[in-house]
Amino acid sequence: MVRIRILRGKAAAGIRSLRATGFGGLIVASAILAVSLGSLGEGREEGAATSAASLASPPGPRGAAVVEPEAVDPTGVDLAAVDLASVAAVRPVASTPDRSGKLPSGLLQLPASAASALVFDLHDNRMHLFESTGVAQTLVGDYFVAVGKNGIDKRREGDEKTPVGIYFISSYIPGGQLPAIYGVGAFPINYPNAWDRRLGHTGSGIWIHGTDKDEESLLPLSSRGCLTLHNTDFLTMARHARIRHTPVIVSDRVSWAPAAEVEARRASLAAVVETWRRDWESLDTDAYLRHYSEAFETDDMDLGSWSTHKRRVNAHKSYIRVGVENVGIYGYPGEQELYLVTFEQDYQSSNFRGRRWKHQYWRREGGDWRIVHEGGT
Repeated sequence: MVRIRILRGKAAAGIRSLRATGFGGLIVASAILAVSLGSLGEGREEGAATSAASLASPPGPRGAAVVEPEAVDPTGVDLAAVDLASVAAVRPVASTPDRSGKLPSGLLQLPASAASALVFDLHDNRMHLFESTGVAQTLVGDYFVAVGKNGIDKRREGDEKTPVGIYFISSYIPGGQLPAIYGVGAFPINYPNAWDRRLGHTGSGIWIHGTDKDEESLLPLSSRGCLTLHNTDFLTMARHARIRHTPVIVSDRVSWAPAAEVEARRASLAAVVETWRRDWESLDTDAYLRHYSEAFETDDMDLGSWSTHKRRVNAHKSYIRVGVENVGIYGYPGEQELYLVTFEQDYQSSNFRGRRWKHQYWRREGGDWRIVHEGGT
């Protein structure tokens, strides 16, 4: 018992020193501490089914009412009801390496509707909060985050790992409607996304949330797959979040690059998307289809059926106009030369008109960029 109390009092320092043993050693050490200190489970995380076809918010723990996006300010979260006096005093933001003139290499462009991005470095247990300033992004905060007790790269339901990928905040649940372990609130994210489903990944109920742990007892590997922040940090992040718009980029390790290099890649991808848009408008179906990979899939079509569908539809059009707005461009973590492009599409033709949010996954193949997955809501 004496040893357990010592570990509890020195948990943060001990984990920092164990970092030098490597990530595998950290998993073992964290698991030992978790057993010694008792259950650090996150209740119903991953425990409820989620619609795989949309950004619909996963249900919360039993008895907790989920606040749908329409019930909160769409430009952020109404935190007026939060009792700030009950939250621990604000901790100073940890010092970070000098990254002057650098940005995450995968954060190419934020849509105007997002205003901010959450970039998670799971290896370093950090969340980087970025704000959009026109085309550029500015780092405004850097915070500790705890991840799954079994590590990262979630593949299946119940593995208690944190997923790697690009997600979006889908709803907000006030802390008063949740068990105490979730702290001041939670933001469910849309895991599994389209790419996860393509890879056969399963599970649900991955959230960004607060905690009932103090600064020393919130261990780096202690959730059941969620991203856990100290309450003060969660509240800071929440004031920047926009439901269904704020991207959540979850990486094993964040790669940083000079801003000029990030801008060059952004411009290159933006030009590719613009060429795709113009080729669609041209009614030259062959030119349009050249943007699609042999490995292309939607949720229910491969390239062959997609090509047949597009040729049949275009044959009945005398004109097509495609507007593309609110564009987001992101390098996909853990994948080689794979980029997620999201945008609001305004489609008009001689016999149809519609507006929808669309996502495309572009991959470089033999020097050319091609779409490997496309979908929308």
